[in-house]
Amino acid sequence: MNRLFPLITTISDYQRSWFRGDLAAAITVWAIVVPESMAYASIAGMPAETGLYAATVPLLLYAVFGTSRRMTVGPSAAVAALSIATVAPFAAAESDDVVTYTVMLALIVGVVLVVAGIAKLGIIAEFLSEPVLKGFIVGVALTITLGQLGKLFGLESEGEGFFSELFDLIGQLPNLHVATLGVGAISLAGLFLLERFLPRIPSALVVVVLSIIAVKVFDLEALGVQVAGAIPAGLPSLVDPTTLDWTAVSALIPGAIGVAIVVFGESMALAKTFGSSHGERVDANQELIALGAGNAAGGLFGAFVTDGSSSRSAAADSAGQKTQVSSLVVVGLLIVTLLFLTSLFSDLPEAALGAIVIHAVIGLIRFGPIRSLKERNQVDFWAAVSTLVGVLVFDVLAGLMIGVLVSLAGLMSRAVRPRITWLARDTSSDRFIGRERPGAEERPGISIVRFEAELFFANVGSLREAVLTEVESNRPAVVVFDAEAISDVDTTAADELVKLGEELRRREIEFAFARLTSKARTAMLKAGVDLEGREYARVSDAAQALLEH
Repeated sequence: MNRLFPLITTISDYQRSWFRGDLAAAITVWAIVVPESMAYASIAGMPAETGLYAATVPLLLYAVFGTSRRMTVGPSAAVAALSIATVAPFAAAESDDVVTYTVMLALIVGVVLVVAGIAKLGIIAEFLSEPVLKGFIVGVALTITLGQLGKLFGLESEGEGFFSELFDLIGQLPNLHVATLGVGAISLAGLFLLERFLPRIPSALVVVVLSIIAVKVFDLEALGVQVAGAIPAGLPSLVDPTTLDWTAVSALIPGAIGVAIVVFGESMALAKTFGSSHGERVDANQELIALGAGNAAGGLFGAFVTDGSSSRSAAADSAGQKTQVSSLVVVGLLIVTLLFLTSLFSDLPEAALGAIVIHAVIGLIRFGPIRSLKERNQVDFWAAVSTLVGVLVFDVLAGLMIGVLVSLAGLMSRAVRPRITWLARDTSSDRFIGRERPGAEERPGISIVRFEAELFFANVGSLREAVLTEVESNRPAVVVFDAEAISDVDTTAADELVKLGEELRRREIEFAFARLTSKARTAMLKAGVDLEGREYARVSDAAQALLEH
């Protein structure tokens, strides 16, 4: 029970002194999540109140099932954008179909995550490499920022895709609404100024309150400034299953799997970060169940897909959060908001919501980390760039898949063409180093090769080609295979080693293996590789024995 419901352990071990920090963190998160969740709902194409549902139900479920004591779960800009991109092919914009398919997507994502957790597939997070996430986040942030500029200018872009929307928006600039632009610009400036000079104050909540007051005092709605309108009060109710289009489940599943991977990948990275900084352990498989339960329950109550929030988690941690009791308090405050405070937000300007979104994501538009990858690793650099370009040219999910495919292609390239190093003795020590390095001394007649990867069907040809090229060019009497880095050998590779050994014998060249791992040795013996008198504990032993022979 403690393993399935980590909250039991948290409460049983809870110390009274922790509550002050948890309460302060809860108030901080509530002040941020209320305006942000309504803003992120607009990104997902959902009504404002569903943002509050998405902030409440998944957070409660994660507090019960999650293993991270510090992470806050709820709506996020990136996942909201990914949600609308996934359901857009099935639903007309601004229609009830968007709500229906978005709710179904949350349900399917939740089920996928729970099943993956039960099957102990926590390793799936590793499919999203850091470079891919970097490119993905920048692309999504640019897309979201452009999508919110229309709200700031009082314009509606009809373009499809990033560049089409950008050009359409530029073409409409002569028709911008001055009053709306004033509200949006002042709101955006206020957010940045408060963040700069009063960082402890919840800037989003302050801007929301002041913009609502401005609408009432100056009658901005009469001037054409769009407002949120009536937001239904009350707790979310269960979705009527008969209103859902169950025939679309199979069509939504591929996109839902992609969304689920992003949700888990981003959330797990965040949970690990806070866990390591506080010396707390995070269980990847239990995190899958917690995030899945939250999304499935959220979908049942009409919410959209959610994940771990880096900004709110960081704010809570800075405020002194100790446990998920803080999240339970946030849930209580959100329930109060849903029951009694929603009417206060009916005069909230859409331009202010757009400003809140832009302020939240603009810090994510960082090209420096992507640029730095170029000097470190070309494959990672192009994976990040291809993801970014894919998000902008195609859509969010397609860009993500492109980045993953580029990463996998780079991985396969490294696996098929692994590093092969020819060694020589270091004159200043008893080690063997690359023979092209300063201080390397080659012994006549000896060629020592180090293959730095698992040996399997796709790369054994690289080893064979390298050895035969060495034989043709340097004509050694002895070839030593330093096999320490070969963790395993598949059947095809083992059979090829037998053929390579026969080829070397025909050329009257002695060969041996040094530092074989037990798994590689077993595979070679089963394939018939001749290891009798050809296996040594050290490279120097093998070289000396073969020379004497």
